[in-house]
Amino acid sequence: MSRMRRVLLWWLTLLTALSALPPIGDLLMRSMLTQMLIQIPLLFAAGAIWAQRLRWSNDAWWRAWNAQGTAGLLAAVIILSFWMTPIALDHAASEWRWEAGKIVSVAIAGFVAGASWRLGSTVTHIFYLGNMLWMSVTVGLLYQESTRRYCNAYLSDDQVMTGQALVASSIGIALIWACRAVGRAAR
Repeated sequence: MSRMRRVLLWWLTLLTALSALPPIGDLLMRSMLTQMLIQIPLLFAAGAIWAQRLRWSNDAWWRAWNAQGTAGLLAAVIILSFWMTPIALDHAASEWRWEAGKIVSVAIAGFVAGASWRLGSTVTHIFYLGNMLWMSVTVGLLYQESTRRYCNAYLSDDQVMTGQALVASSIGIALIWACRAVGRAAR
């Protein structure tokens, strides 16, 4: 790993730790948008990058248990799906134990996904990323279109903005990933 990548990794780790601790963590938890689109992705990305750095995916037992990366990616999807539910967001916003559980479980999900991603084929990557993005779009549409407030800890306007941002970011991620895939195939 180059020196620049090491420095970036440590800055990402520091930024992630700050996003989980008071007062920055408290600021991020005040809004559904910042919790779902800044804090959770930061935790996940830091875990995934550390998995790449530690090269855990090279262990034989991991490869045997996690053929094509499917078991690890499925575990990551389940954890991230849980933290997209309104009740989990409400509890994380109001109870420190839930917030600590979110921080640990999302970072672990990122670590497991990062270690599993290398093992997967293009089809596995499309399946995993496609399902996560589709789920994010669906949740975003539900948050936007609902006449009810799903999360008690957040206002209806915050729910609508979060829904719009989930849809927009999911479409953006899909387009970026597709452009990169086409670029790799063209080489």
